[in-house]
Amino acid sequence: MKTKSVIFILLFIGFPVLSFGQIYSTPNTNPKIIEMMHRSLVVEKDAYIKVYGDPFVDKDFEKGIIVFKDSSRARDIPLRLNTYSDNIELDVNDTVKVLSPPDIIDHVEFGHRQFIYSRFKEGAFHKNGFFEVLAQGNCKLLLRRESIIKREQLPASNYEGGNYRDYFRTAQTYYIKKGNNPAIRISKSKKSILNALGDHKSELGKYIKDHHLKLSKEDDLIDLIYYYNSLTSGK
Repeated sequence: MKTKSVIFILLFIGFPVLSFGQIYSTPNTNPKIIEMMHRSLVVEKDAYIKVYGDPFVDKDFEKGIIVFKDSSRARDIPLRLNTYSDNIELDVNDTVKVLSPPDIIDHVEFGHRQFIYSRFKEGAFHKNGFFEVLAQGNCKLLLRRESIIKREQLPASNYEGGNYRDYFRTAQTYYIKKGNNPAIRISKSKKSILNALGDHKSELGKYIKDHHLKLSKEDDLIDLIYYYNSLTSGK
């Protein structure tokens, strides 16, 4: 299938591309959209037909906003996150495409969620990927979802096709990202979180104790990150 450009897609279905104080009358005046035109690949619709389940945060596309690093934006675009390929996908007239290149995007919003594309540490290596932002600020709490395909053995049967089933297994991990530094993976424990934050340990420890926070709970972890940002907001 011939790859159509994102610029043509946005023009064809009437998606406005906006910048602060300026409206682009034609999408090809936005250099970010032009760059996407050359790299946006078509996703095969039947790619996962033989795999049980799906790798999406929400299988249905949600209309959202793409905000570029120069603050220009594209609105009302049907989007979803593929946690197996680690891509944001967009759907236009039943054609699914990968949102690319991701490094020119500041963030993407859809389904009452915000996602960023960020560098992160994994062991001794640095990688890049999409994260959901759970807590905003100079210090962000991020959630990363990663799906893999596993094989499950099934009881013997008389049907052809093998006694197994392939299925998606999705893992969720939490990261802390300070400023423009790579995101650091944490476990939901006091020691791991305080070590990742690095400073204000005594104030944070007192806040955890006084407010009876259980950092195994996502809402309490979000609360702690916002408190940390309040301690560092003047820096």
